Amino acid sequence: MSVMLSVSGLRELDRALGMLPKSTARNVLKRTLDKAAQPIVAEAKRQAPVKTGTLRDSITASTRIKNKTGSAEFASAMKAGLGKAAARSALLAARRANKGQGSFAETYVGPARGKGVIRYAHIVEFGSNDTAPQPYMRPAWDSTKDQALSIIKAELGSEIIKAARRVGRSKKQSLAAKQSASMAALM
Repeated sequence: MSVMLSVSGLRELDRALGMLPKSTARNVLKRTLDKAAQPIVAEAKRQAPVKTGTLRDSITASTRIKNKTGSAEFASAMKAGLGKAAARSALLAARRANKGQGSFAETYVGPARGKGVIRYAHIVEFGSNDTAPQPYMRPAWDSTKDQALSIIKAELGSEIIKAARRVGRSKKQSLAAKQSASMAALM
């Protein structure tokens, strides 16, 4: 289950974010979202049912989201026997065609994905034919979403200012290096 949150009323911050280089802006958003996710993580851990503690301990926030765009194209090229190079080209073409769509930055909050994944976490949350649901993620979200939004509003501005200062310093240093190289070439 995925929950999308849209924030409005932050036009000035959005404009300031747009003035930063794209990669810097994305990193600013990732840092801000990670800070905002921490209360949700803490509350989900508090509400998770504990038998062994494995589920509770696996709950985390991560800005690393698997990009599934192009995976179907890659798989069909491999099934057709076109080879890895052609499959990779199909994957990259699909990603280029999809550029600009989707979220600019995302954060996942929930049981860890990847190595050591908790394969039963969704069954605990939603239940099954044999077990009753024991929700922990949705109640955590419901009780902390306003706090997370407040953190986003408070942190985003300061993160943008810090990033703008860093960009400004690096541009000054780059300009100074170019000027000293030009002076050295003249001598």
